[in-house]
Amino acid sequence: MTSGAASLPVAGDDRARADLPDLDALRVALGPAELPLRHPRSVREAALRVSDLIHSGRLREARRLAEEFRDVPAPTEDRYALTRAALRGALHTGRADGIQEIAADLVSLLHRAGYSEQAAAVVQVLLERGPLSSGPTGRTRAALATGGGAGVGAPGSALVDASAAASRAASADGVGASAGSRRGRRRGEAITPSAEMLSVVRSLERTALPGDAGEGAGIDPRRAAARLRAALAALPAVRDRLLVDPEPELLLRLAQSLEAIGDRAGATTAVLDVLDLHEDAAADAGEQPRDPSRLVIAAHAVLARTLGIEHPVTAVHHAVEALDSLHEIEDPPLRTGLITSLLQALMAAGDTGRASFTAGRLLSLQRTLDSDEQRIAPLLAVAAQRVQAERYDAAWVPLEQARALAHEHRDHRALLEAARLSASIHERRGDLSGSLGELQRLAFQARWLVDDLDTPRPEQALMLRTELEANALALRRALDLGRSGAVHVAAREIERRTRPDATALLPAEFLWDHLVDARVGVFIAAGEALAQDTDGADEELYERRRREVLEAIGQMPPGHDVRARYWAAYLDDRHAHLLAARDESEAARRAARRARDAYADLGLDGDAARVADLLAGA
Repeated sequence: MTSGAASLPVAGDDRARADLPDLDALRVALGPAELPLRHPRSVREAALRVSDLIHSGRLREARRLAEEFRDVPAPTEDRYALTRAALRGALHTGRADGIQEIAADLVSLLHRAGYSEQAAAVVQVLLERGPLSSGPTGRTRAALATGGGAGVGAPGSALVDASAAASRAASADGVGASAGSRRGRRRGEAITPSAEMLSVVRSLERTALPGDAGEGAGIDPRRAAARLRAALAALPAVRDRLLVDPEPELLLRLAQSLEAIGDRAGATTAVLDVLDLHEDAAADAGEQPRDPSRLVIAAHAVLARTLGIEHPVTAVHHAVEALDSLHEIEDPPLRTGLITSLLQALMAAGDTGRASFTAGRLLSLQRTLDSDEQRIAPLLAVAAQRVQAERYDAAWVPLEQARALAHEHRDHRALLEAARLSASIHERRGDLSGSLGELQRLAFQARWLVDDLDTPRPEQALMLRTELEANALALRRALDLGRSGAVHVAAREIERRTRPDATALLPAEFLWDHLVDARVGVFIAAGEALAQDTDGADEELYERRRREVLEAIGQMPPGHDVRARYWAAYLDDRHAHLLAARDESEAARRAARRARDAYADLGLDGDAARVADLLAGA
C-alpha cells in the first residue's frame, strides 16, 4: 500500500495533468439528490441512511428509522453499523434513556458475536466520560461503576445490566475473549479490557460524543489527534478481537483532526491511506466493501480541501468524485461543503467559467441549509469568486450576508475573510478610505485569533503574518490619506508584535523588517506634519523619529546587512524629499547624495536615477 507523501500528485502524475471536468460532467455532479429517496430495504441501507440523517441534523427522522429496523434480521456487521449510528444520534440529542437503551443493544450485540472484551471497553468508555458518566447522585454513579445497585432508570443502569448479563452468558459459553484474557478467569467473572483495547475503543466512541468537556462542547482536535495516533499504534495488538477493523475510520478521524489543527500535509497522508485501504479491501473481496460510515466520500472531501491550493486540479477531481456519490444521499450540509471546496479549487486553478457556473449553483443551494452558521462559508466562497471575476457589485450581496451571519455567530475567521475580500474590492476600485477601514478590521480579527488560546500554533503564525501585513498596508493607506492618527495606531500595533519579548511565531528577519517599516511610516508622517506646519509638529520630534528608524535598522538580524543598507538608503531618500519640501536645499542635497550612492551600490539603478533627478533640481 502506498502511503505518505509518495501518494501525493507530482509533476509527472497523470492525474495532476488531467483536464478539469467538462461542463456536462460538472452539471451532473452539481445536480441535486434524486428525490424522493427510496426507503431503505435492509439494515445495511438503514445504517447508511441513519448516518446521513444525523450528519444533516435530522435527528428525529434518524431515530425513527433506526427504531423501525431495530428488530429486522441482519448480518452482525450490518446490525453493528446501524446500532452505532443510532447511538451517535442519541448522543447528539442527549436523551439519557435513549442512550442507555441503544448502548445496551450495542453491548449485547458484541457479546453475542463473541467480542466481549470490546463490549466491556465500550461500557467503560461510555461510563467514564460519556453522557452516562453522571447520575442524580454520587451514590448512583458509584453503583454504576461496580455494575450494581443502580435504581431503575438511573443513567447507565440498562447498559451495565446488559453488559453484566451478556458477559456472564458469553463466559459460560467460553466465547467473547482471547485465550490470553480467559486464562485464569473464573466462569461468570467480568472481563477487564486491555489497555490497547481501551485506547482503540476510546478513539472510536469518545470522538463521537458531543464533547469531552461536557454536553455540547467541542472536542479539542489536538487531543483527538494524539488519542487517535495512540489508538492506531495499539490496533495491531487487538485487531482480531474487534468485530470490524476500525483502521480506516481511525485514519479518517486522524486526518480530520490534523486538518483542524492546520497540518494539511499530515491530513492528506492519512486520508490517502484511507483510500488505499479501501482499494485493497475491494481487490481482496472482488467487490466494493461495505462503507457504512461513508468513509470514502469523507476521504475525498478532505482531499478536496487539503489539496485545493497546491494541487487544485486534483482537488477538483476529488470533489467531483465525492459529489457523484451523493445522488442517492440527501445531505445538504455535506453537498454544500463539497461544492464550496470544488469552487475554491476551481478558483485556484484559474478556471473562471467553471467557477462562475459552480458559484451560481452554490448560491442557490446554500439557501436550503437549516443552519445559518453553515451558510457563512459558501456565501464567502461565492463572494470570493465574484471578486476574482471582477464582478464587484455582485460580490457585495453574499459578502454582506456572510458578514452579518458571522457577527451573529461570532465567527472570527469568517469576519477576517469578509474584511479581506472587502479590502480587496475597495483596493481594486481605488477607494483608499474604504480599504483603510477594512484593513483595520482585518488586522483586528487576525489579532483576536492570534491571542485566542484555542488557535493552533501553525494557524497562530499565519494569523500573525496576516495581522502584520494588514497593519503595514493600513499604515500606507493612512499616509496616502494624510491620517496621522491611523498611521500611529497601525505602527503601535506592529511595534507590539515585533518587540524582542514578543512570541517568536515568525522568523526574526520578518519581524524586524516590519518594525523598520512601521517606524519609517511614523517618520514620514512626522515629516509631512512638519512640512505642512501642523500643530504639534516640530523639528525635534522629526529628528527623534528619524533616530528611531536608524535604531531599528541597527537591530538587524545576522546576515541581513543588504536589507539594512536598503532601509538606510530609503530613509535618506525620504529625508531628502522632506528637506526639499521645506526648502532646505543644502541638507536635502547631502541626504540625496547618500541615498543615490547607496542605491547605486545595491544595484538599484532606477532608484538611484530618481534621486539623481532630485539632486539636479535641488
